[in-house]
Amino acid sequence: MEFTETKPLVRIVEPVPIEYGGQKLILLRDPQRITDITLTVSFPAYWVISQMDGQNTVQQIRDAYNGTFKTSLPVSEVEKLVSMLDKSFFLENDNFSKHRESVIKTFFDSDTRPAVLAGQSYPKDGKELNAELDSYLSQFKPNGKIPYAIVAPHIDLKAGSRSFGAAFSNLKDSKAETFLILGIGHSLGGDFFACIDKDFETPLGRSAIDMEFQGELEKYFGEPIYNDAFAHKFEHSIEFQVLFLQKLFGGDSGRKIVPILFSFPDEIDGLDHPKFNLARVQAFSSALKKTVEKMGDRLCIVAGIDLGHIGKRFGQPDGATKERLELLEKEDRELLSFVAEVNKPEFHKLVKNINPKNNICGFPALYILLDLLQGKKGELLDYGQSVEGNNDSAVSFAAMAFHHES
Repeated sequence: MEFTETKPLVRIVEPVPIEYGGQKLILLRDPQRITDITLTVSFPAYWVISQMDGQNTVQQIRDAYNGTFKTSLPVSEVEKLVSMLDKSFFLENDNFSKHRESVIKTFFDSDTRPAVLAGQSYPKDGKELNAELDSYLSQFKPNGKIPYAIVAPHIDLKAGSRSFGAAFSNLKDSKAETFLILGIGHSLGGDFFACIDKDFETPLGRSAIDMEFQGELEKYFGEPIYNDAFAHKFEHSIEFQVLFLQKLFGGDSGRKIVPILFSFPDEIDGLDHPKFNLARVQAFSSALKKTVEKMGDRLCIVAGIDLGHIGKRFGQPDGATKERLELLEKEDRELLSFVAEVNKPEFHKLVKNINPKNNICGFPALYILLDLLQGKKGELLDYGQSVEGNNDSAVSFAAMAFHHES
């Protein structure tokens, strides 16, 4: 295909600075995960890609590059880059549209939501996965108090192993029939929430959706709740929680799940948007609360959240220095103290204050969780930080429990 006269428009992609063989490169991936392909490009190539805004032809982009860097890059090199982006479905064009339609059709034609990270973030073999999860859970002995709700990470399992173990170890003797899982929709954009009516399948078995619960929720909310179900296809924040529940209770134990993804900013109370506005978030949270209250002790809540995201990977050139990590922990612990106290106003106030620099991705799930706790106070079980590279970046996370007797 000839690209010289085309005006390529690159999709929104996530650029991740990496170093390989002593060379600084940019890893490109699709935040929506419509394509699993990742591309690694040089900084000059990334500059060329940044000019693909649908307004400039390949020839014009080549001329702009040569004029800026005083070089003589041939048009054919830019064409090769455009072709590579096209084959990887990183361009907004007919090729991508057809691929997207195919991916969506496959998802909706399936009876289940298959595990997407098996064989990548955790073993595909059930026995190996069981052993790995056992090693995490065995780090903590149950304290005899069965939680009404827990907060667990959604970071990579190995990185967050201590906090995963702390969060789930006390759920072993839970009598809950349904687990409401509040996750973060990292690629959710059509609405602030996403429900799904497909059972979750992992190497450990199949977890059925509590359709009766979700029917009640939809009735109370008064709007369709499955419009953005596709956001669940590639989302890991709920998949990781399902693994631990299946480990504890068996993959086909009859325990049901209600997985809901959330994504809205901490400025939600100031937004004037037909979907992303405070009144609508409150209406959904109120409907969820009514449905939760009808379940009583038959339900347990699991919030899969991470906290701060700091450093170079998140656009902060100073990285995650020792001093920065100490400040992050201080602010995280203050935030978690408000969550433990079920003090939503102070929680929201602090998030607004620190979020511009801390990038707390777990905010929306915690915001909803605080409406569902019915006054049950919590305790911090574990806190951790996963530091990448030479203190280049870091992600923080925690484990918490909220008890019936609170």
